[in-house]
Amino acid sequence: MISQGWLHFVEYELQVIALAIFAILYALRVRYLLRLPLPREKAPAKGNPSLGVAASFSALFCPWSMESTSRDIGRWIEFAVYHLAAAAAIGTTFLLPFAPGTMTLTTRRVFAAIIVLGVLAGFIKLVRRVVNPYLRWVSTPDDYFSLAAIQVFFVSAAACLVFYTDILRFAYFLITALFLIYVPFSKISHYLYWFFARTFLGLRYGRRGVIPRKGLA
Repeated sequence: MISQGWLHFVEYELQVIALAIFAILYALRVRYLLRLPLPREKAPAKGNPSLGVAASFSALFCPWSMESTSRDIGRWIEFAVYHLAAAAAIGTTFLLPFAPGTMTLTTRRVFAAIIVLGVLAGFIKLVRRVVNPYLRWVSTPDDYFSLAAIQVFFVSAAACLVFYTDILRFAYFLITALFLIYVPFSKISHYLYWFFARTFLGLRYGRRGVIPRKGLA
């Protein structure tokens, strides 16, 4: 039996502490990335860098513009479902304690359904890394651990939303706090570099005026 005091602590105080650590570590990483020197373009501009950045980011929503997903739309659907589940699980960590009125039974069921689909997508990712010899060769222990950690996070979120008991809420928010502290040190933080890479790619190709009709893959 979990006391209301401990439940309140993991939902509020512990989350604030974990988020503060998360924010500090990411701020340091962003500061480091912003201080890295960038090569300067010497040729005169022939296009619009802003349009290049827009095309670069829009490629995420246009699977036909990327070689990998244009040949296998299922991989893009898997990607979309997985990240929607991540958004639902992360959103739950804020909505349950800070806006409980929004988390009606229907909302919790919808969020749980999305997260369960994310669990299935994550299972496919894990199996692919094990059975595909090329992925298995380049995979590190952190790759497997990160995928497994996200699965635990997803499952705890779905269970909390469906059954909504004190013990499951406690477990979910405790796992969330540990996850927040772990993420900046893991490969899960790759999404931070994605924004920099997309911006840099768009600026370079937009300035050169060589934006493909299908976007920047």
